[in-house]
Amino acid sequence: MTPASLLRSQRFVLLMGLLVLPSLGTMAQDDPLQQLRVDFAMRFLEPAPHMGLAKYYLDHGNRLQAFNILETARRSRFEEPVFNQAFQLTFHNFDYGSSAEESLLKQLAVDPQSAEVIFKLADLYIARDALTKAKPYLSTGIKFHPDDFKFTSGLAEIFRIEGNGQEAERLIKDYVHRYPESETALAIRIKELIKTDPARAKLLATEARVKFPQSGELAFDLAIILQRGGKLAEAEQFFVKAAELATNSADIQAWTGRFFFKVRNNKPRALDFYLNAYFLNPHAYETEFAESRIRNLSREFAKAEVEKQTKNGTPLEKLLGDSNPEIVGIALDQMAASWRLSYLEAVLKCLEHDDEGVRWLATEAIKNNVDRAFDAKLKALLTDNDLRKRGLAAYLAVHLWKRESFPLIKSMLTEESELLRFDAVSALMLEAEKRDAGLRLIMLRTNEVQG
Repeated sequence: MTPASLLRSQRFVLLMGLLVLPSLGTMAQDDPLQQLRVDFAMRFLEPAPHMGLAKYYLDHGNRLQAFNILETARRSRFEEPVFNQAFQLTFHNFDYGSSAEESLLKQLAVDPQSAEVIFKLADLYIARDALTKAKPYLSTGIKFHPDDFKFTSGLAEIFRIEGNGQEAERLIKDYVHRYPESETALAIRIKELIKTDPARAKLLATEARVKFPQSGELAFDLAIILQRGGKLAEAEQFFVKAAELATNSADIQAWTGRFFFKVRNNKPRALDFYLNAYFLNPHAYETEFAESRIRNLSREFAKAEVEKQTKNGTPLEKLLGDSNPEIVGIALDQMAASWRLSYLEAVLKCLEHDDEGVRWLATEAIKNNVDRAFDAKLKALLTDNDLRKRGLAAYLAVHLWKRESFPLIKSMLTEESELLRFDAVSALMLEAEKRDAGLRLIMLRTNEVQG
């Protein structure tokens, strides 16, 4: 059982009152990454610091590290609506909180026919799953901007969700009838023809691309037609072109990834497109979720790389410095399984890693391979300036020092840092033989705080 899983336990819920003590803020830091790390430790129970750290790695080109940070937050830290809202705000500047709603309503009062404001309001309510509130705005959008398909598409999708597929179909057919030569109408007709008349679909798609050369959807449709016709080299060109044109379409990015994964057996390129899709929408799906493809592919590549490096004589300690967290994790697993005292310093360094999985693997490797001779280093960790290292040291202290650690752990429960309080609670709960005593200590502290 890892600390991550504790958030899902019923017993842990009882302790949340202790963990949400007010924080006084973070220390001033000159280095942006260091500031993000401090913020992460101080406000660990809020999504924003997790998002900020992931965004830093995405902006600096380490997409796998950003992915791991986000997936840990999504799977182990926050409920889906909380994660989704924080993700949209951080990565797409889309705020659907109450203040954003108030601002949009004020803008709409000034300009009641603004297509941008009307759609943003509808989108805001859809993001909240308040579909009944979204419908009037989409209807208004259709009234004032009947040629703008996004209003028709949005309303039709809500009808489908509500089980009214007939009305959804009527809306789409009405739009195609009104604007038969629009990009959207042509794409809809092409998709219908793909099933019944592939040759006609190909001809229409080719003609439509001349009229709308910047349409990623039309390029994607042509790629599908060529793939089904067995013309894979041409299909590949159009899949890539579609992805280049539709950089904001998670669906096109994910399905392009699937083409390279399933059809072309080009897994590195597939991974790139799956990552594109994920950072547009962490729930992107193409018969399989993009996050699952990313996890499996990155793990496969990392295993192959570790095997290659070790065969070439690269020491496992050196692999701990790799930018790929999957490689670091595999190296830590291997080191823990065949422990040497010489590994200790390199593994201790991993307690500074920005990947929670890496930090936990390092902690476990140390915990399972040291004794009281480690006390001096442990005492230093417990006073380290890096709050994340201090938190991990709590697990080592409870494991090695047993009841002797309780005064220290009790003092950690009063720390400003949410991560330190979280780790103090988790460390006690993970030591089964100490659980009852640990919980009595926690409840005592909870009563003191509430009193």
